[in-house]
Amino acid sequence: MTVATGPGLLVLVVGPSGSGKDTLIDAARRALADDPGVIFPRRDITRPAEAGGEDHAPVAPDEFRARRAAGAYALSWEAHGLGYGVPAGVLDDLAQGRTVVVNVSRGMLDEARRLARVRVLSLTVPADVLRRRLAARGREAAADIEARVARAEAFSVTGRDVVTVVNDGSVDAALARILDAIRTDPGRPAESSN
Repeated sequence: MTVATGPGLLVLVVGPSGSGKDTLIDAARRALADDPGVIFPRRDITRPAEAGGEDHAPVAPDEFRARRAAGAYALSWEAHGLGYGVPAGVLDDLAQGRTVVVNVSRGMLDEARRLARVRVLSLTVPADVLRRRLAARGREAAADIEARVARAEAFSVTGRDVVTVVNDGSVDAALARILDAIRTDPGRPAESSN
């Protein structure tokens, strides 16, 4: 595993399915479109492009495994029957001092912390709001929704590098907190925001 040696910052957006990660990352990408110092890499996912969700590079499972074995990813994992890969090129961006913002699995935080300086944006949502959002997507049965809500309630993200954002209101309100966390001097400890 290659370690980024430059002054860049890896901003990891984590949270349960339905917490608004894709929506807020897309909004931040638009808000920071003119800032060449902030990069939003496109992940490889073993899901068809037309499946919805984030704009990703669809890859077949065999191709994903081959790329993973060849070191094409700075971070990679499997969850819910899908493979996810963050391109290794982000290490160059970090080495050049850029801020890289990417959605990752909460289980990848320790590995990511070994790659670079990290700021974790942990999105949380009250259970009733999360339940409504998941139901509105229409992707899962009621039992699957309840399992996702239970997992969300059981998993907490902690550390000096964590900014907790409760995303239970407007996109604009959560986006303001996200942008502030992306722009915050990484030398200062992170603070939670509600």
